[in-house]
Amino acid sequence: MQTLSEKRVFGTKTGVTEVLVGTETGLVVATVSGAQIGTFGLQHRQSVTDLAVWGRELIVATNESVLVGQIEETAETPTVSLSAVEVPVESYAAVGIGPQGLLVGGGEAVAHTTDLTEPWTVVGSTGGVRAIDGGLIAAADGVYRLNDGGLTHVGLDAAADVAGHGVPLAATREGLFRLANGWVSSYEQPTDRVASDGHDHHSLLGADGLYSTVGDGWERDELPVTEDVVTIAYGSGIRAAATQAGTLCVTAGDGWRHQRLGLAGVSAIAVAGDSDSSDHPG
Repeated sequence: MQTLSEKRVFGTKTGVTEVLVGTETGLVVATVSGAQIGTFGLQHRQSVTDLAVWGRELIVATNESVLVGQIEETAETPTVSLSAVEVPVESYAAVGIGPQGLLVGGGEAVAHTTDLTEPWTVVGSTGGVRAIDGGLIAAADGVYRLNDGGLTHVGLDAAADVAGHGVPLAATREGLFRLANGWVSSYEQPTDRVASDGHDHHSLLGADGLYSTVGDGWERDELPVTEDVVTIAYGSGIRAAATQAGTLCVTAGDGWRHQRLGLAGVSAIAVAGDSDSSDHPG
């Protein structure tokens, strides 16, 4: 079994994408070329509750703080530079980053900034923040959207997760919903997680596993591991998933590859993009 100190280097940095995995031990960064998993290592030692990337910009929520920074371009092993920021919320449950700036949610408060040289502002409160993606917030009392520096409730009674790029999606105990003329059912079984590439590819986690869109329907993914998947993401032409036990799975559309990372308690996953790309990481 490969340990964190071991490496599998598959060539030059060209064509390599970073996949970031949050665990109870800290932040793991792995390199992926196509769907081949290469080097990986523990970059920051704090229990991660959530993380998000936009291009090569990164925001990480831990039990102790909110960290922001960048994924550095290196010849072989990826590194991240992070610094703590003061955010006026009572805990750090969820984070988001995108064209509208940075969002942090904790307890019932959501804070926002468009510029890290400026103070964070509490833009509203919810029934309890559960997840953030783009400008959407999943909360115990429904889905909220960041609008004009404030939060607007946009429906549903409760949501576990959201995908905020492209067609908005919400994962709930009643199933998966997409926002059209109101919220329309897209999958009728309880759903815990949802991810989108911002275009026509979507994934969800339900009670019996991982599903992805095929045409107008859903098809169950057959992963090369039997462990329970807990988080999913898209970015840079790949789809990534991680299990609670700490196995990373990736596909570029030609089959799944996997690698045990050696760290359990996985909480979040994200895929980096190019520094000049508008491609939405998951």
